[in-house]
Amino acid sequence: MTSHSETRLVGTGAATGVVIGPALVIASVKAEIPQSDNPLGAFHDAIGAVQSKLADLQQQARNAGRNEAAEVLGAQAQMAADPMLIDTITAKVNGGATLEEAVTETTAEISAMFAAIDDPYIAARATDVAEVTDHLRLWLTGTTGTDLATITVPSILLAKEITAAETASLDPKLVLGFVTEAGGPTSHVAIIARSLGVAAVVGTPHVAEMVRSGETVAMDGTTGDVVIRPNPESSNEFNARRQNHLAMQQDAAQYRGQKVYVGERAVAVPANVGSRQDVELAISEGADGIGLLRTEFLFLDRNNAPSEQEQYEFYKLAASSFDATVVIRTFDIGGDKPASYIQIGNEENPFLGVRGARLYAQETTLFASQIRAILRAATHGDVALMLPMVSQLTEVRELRSQITAIASQLSAEQIAHRVPPIGVMVEVPALALVADAIAAEVDFFSIGTNDLTQYTLAADRTNGALDSLQDPLHPAVLALCKLTADAAHRHNITVSVCGLAAADPAGAAVLAALGIDKLSVSARFVNPTKSVIDALDPQTANTIGNQALAAASAEEVREILAAGAH
Repeated sequence: MTSHSETRLVGTGAATGVVIGPALVIASVKAEIPQSDNPLGAFHDAIGAVQSKLADLQQQARNAGRNEAAEVLGAQAQMAADPMLIDTITAKVNGGATLEEAVTETTAEISAMFAAIDDPYIAARATDVAEVTDHLRLWLTGTTGTDLATITVPSILLAKEITAAETASLDPKLVLGFVTEAGGPTSHVAIIARSLGVAAVVGTPHVAEMVRSGETVAMDGTTGDVVIRPNPESSNEFNARRQNHLAMQQDAAQYRGQKVYVGERAVAVPANVGSRQDVELAISEGADGIGLLRTEFLFLDRNNAPSEQEQYEFYKLAASSFDATVVIRTFDIGGDKPASYIQIGNEENPFLGVRGARLYAQETTLFASQIRAILRAATHGDVALMLPMVSQLTEVRELRSQITAIASQLSAEQIAHRVPPIGVMVEVPALALVADAIAAEVDFFSIGTNDLTQYTLAADRTNGALDSLQDPLHPAVLALCKLTADAAHRHNITVSVCGLAAADPAGAAVLAALGIDKLSVSARFVNPTKSVIDALDPQTANTIGNQALAAASAEEVREILAAGAH
């Protein structure tokens, strides 16, 4: 029985924002599959229907510019066609099990198998298996799942978990925020909430059981605070928090198109983009160019690689849209971004797998096609080329040699092109530790704090059990950032950060204090990040940086930043 008194909960803040509004509780729909005279016929019909549904939802999400949700749905559509899933269920039914028993047992077995494998990426696939078989159940039982497109009143959505499929057709104007029992800061719902620009709190115990739809909920996506049925005092508190948050947003708007400095040192704030819609948003927010153009969306969720011309057209669009530098990253496939047409033997390709330079050595034709497209597009703007997942100097030299050879081919073919500045992403701790040697042979560095954090702390960011180890403000990660920045400046090249840390107010402040030249963030965070940098006291910045490096934990770094900001 739900109490009518105020209840306070604390989860994990996953997307900034403070809201008060009516709850919409999304019930978990579980139905038993009815027996059938032809269970395998029904099952194979369901497989086809689910694949089609997921593909449609993927396209719907893509058309709405929700590339994060589209990538998840694309991976689930592929899983629905996975022979392991289909063959296991089929074998169980042929062995005498009912279809209900076969689906339940197979889901548990495959999920357990993924979870037991000593590879966090594969372990995280257990969630996708459960979501796919839930779709099968809904189709086989004729049950209608939750359709969030039917929301008519702006609401805070509460659930045990919210799937990518459920978010595909949402109207962001009717979603005030998300509160879930499951998930961490890197979970699907957290990523999708940030892309929609709405608040989210995840990892909130039993929240869906404690509230009825229509009851008032207050939430703070920064602190993780959730209050169910707030009393007048709590309502006043959250309204004050909301006004403060809105004031900060309004203050940030004045920085659109403006340059910001720490003392006399300029700190640029370009945008991270991964679609045409992202480019348009970066333009509207007045970003200082593009600090990371993720090209993976051109390669994923399809059965074959994009052509050179298709790539060239998009890179040309991005390059010609800004006066400032547009940094194009070569495809970073593997880890949480698999492509069906790239096979690494018969194995999955985890984060610490065949990626970046390792993959380019195998996929030489694919790499050459992309480099040709980038070099051609470089004639249309201030383009820079960035190589991900590089771990040693020999890889840098080999890739630069290949780029030079491809430029020679274009010259021989009399095709207009330009060899742009070439930089590398610093994601592997080994690269940061030899940054001086690398800096002598590249034109810029870009630190990917998401991967650098998980590799430094040996904690895969797709494993929810390790969410507490995903804070890029850990002193060890900051020390690697400082090593990289110092090496870059000794060699007169720039260094940027393009991970989530750059959009975190505390992260932006400490990174700017440590000498980072550019903080590349999602377009929505460009101007809030500029406001953080502009507020940094140049007289105390060096002290704050040194104190952060000497701290014992990420929590202590945040305390230092909070105290030093005033």
